Amino acid sequence: MKQKVLLIVPHQDDELFVGGGLLRSIAKGGAYETYVVYTTNGDFFPDEARVRLGEAERVLTEFAGMEKSHIFFLGYGDGWKDGGHIYHQEGDEPLVSMAGKTETYAPEGHSDYRYMRSGRHSAYRRADFKRDLKDVLAEVRADLLLVVDFDKHADHRAASLLVEECLGELFREDAFYRPLVLKRFAYDGVWKGRADFFELPRRATELAELSQTPYAAEEELRFAMPEDCASPYLLRNPFYRALRRHRTQEAWQKADEIINIDEVFFQRNTENLLYTAELSASSGNTEFLRDFKLFDCGDVTEKKLALKECGWKPAEEDLEKKVWIRFETPQTVGRIAAYALGNGGADRLEAVFSFDTGAEPVRMDITPDGKRNFCTFEPRERVREMTLRIGAWEGVVWGITELEILPPEEKGLPETLERLLFRGDSLEVTKMVKIRMRAEKAILSFKRKFSRWLPNSYTLRRYYPDAERRRVSVRHRVMYIVERLRAR
Repeated sequence: MKQKVLLIVPHQDDELFVGGGLLRSIAKGGAYETYVVYTTNGDFFPDEARVRLGEAERVLTEFAGMEKSHIFFLGYGDGWKDGGHIYHQEGDEPLVSMAGKTETYAPEGHSDYRYMRSGRHSAYRRADFKRDLKDVLAEVRADLLLVVDFDKHADHRAASLLVEECLGELFREDAFYRPLVLKRFAYDGVWKGRADFFELPRRATELAELSQTPYAAEEELRFAMPEDCASPYLLRNPFYRALRRHRTQEAWQKADEIINIDEVFFQRNTENLLYTAELSASSGNTEFLRDFKLFDCGDVTEKKLALKECGWKPAEEDLEKKVWIRFETPQTVGRIAAYALGNGGADRLEAVFSFDTGAEPVRMDITPDGKRNFCTFEPRERVREMTLRIGAWEGVVWGITELEILPPEEKGLPETLERLLFRGDSLEVTKMVKIRMRAEKAILSFKRKFSRWLPNSYTLRRYYPDAERRRVSVRHRVMYIVERLRAR
């Protein structure tokens, strides 16, 4: 039987930024069935929702060979009228989207997920959003999850965090479900990437904001762009043609930033033995240690990360500062990973892990900078109980946000994915290649300039909401050009 891959993104065009070439490679390889779920209708501009969903279907069926029945639309709003976000919604009163909706829907010719499954719509409440997302994850039960990571867009942030929240619950409910989870930023290195498509020699993707994430450079998983999408000739590149399908977003204009010879993902470990363990502590909330969230956000709409309580932190008066871990069956432990948040710098934690077998304790220094702290040790076998004791707690430390107790051996990538890893650029740079790329760079530059002066009807209707829905008049086009000339 084929395995399943599920891509989870907020908007119609994000499938290319997050799934992109890897989704196409997987589909062409034939080892996986491909699925996609969009959390929003892309209806920030309400009239565009129907068109955007149609554009997405066309891209997925043509570019990734996906069946339409494998494309799910949760039907939530793309933007909220009160300026907040559904990720933070509380109480029974649903939010109102920019499209004026208070419950899930899909434009004509489509159906939202909840209505397809239950014959009713979901209210625009956080609990409903989470339930729908969790139900999709449980229904598809994908072997591989490709998920948008936490970047600069509020909808991306909400999807990233809520998927992690749902997975943390699913892992605790089902001891046999442990998919491979790969996350990718849609902005850094992609939508806000380096415009280097036409540079020679060709560059691998550069992430400019990696220091602000929980990841380190050595954790990058770089997958090669499919050979036809790595073509140096943009105009016949299938990825470029897919970008052009998203006419509402004019995504093609950033093709030289988006398309590269590789794509960078980060793997989230799902082998944590804590998911099936009993936890208790001398004080503090131990569920933060295994909720699969490395951090949580107090306001996804803020540009800077506004952290909220998201880690286990013992009370100041707690003299024990202990966590007790009890496994259902004896386990072999050989690796520990811990994430903690604080002011960084001189702040530090010292953790001591003890085992009921009498084996030598493991001591671990934890830097509270949000990054992974990792240690390996001689395997401790037949462990039924462990304790975590804080030996030192110095500086301003907000808590341990995730603790991973892991088996000795790391689970490698499946062979089907191992073969897709980026191993260097194979392009033979000839004089003809250079001439052709210079010509196509000039063509793209001309097209962009032309489009900025004579944009398509979708762009114009955003400037002039009173314009006719299907056809923008010459008067509006002239007005747009005159306004641009005045602005210069």
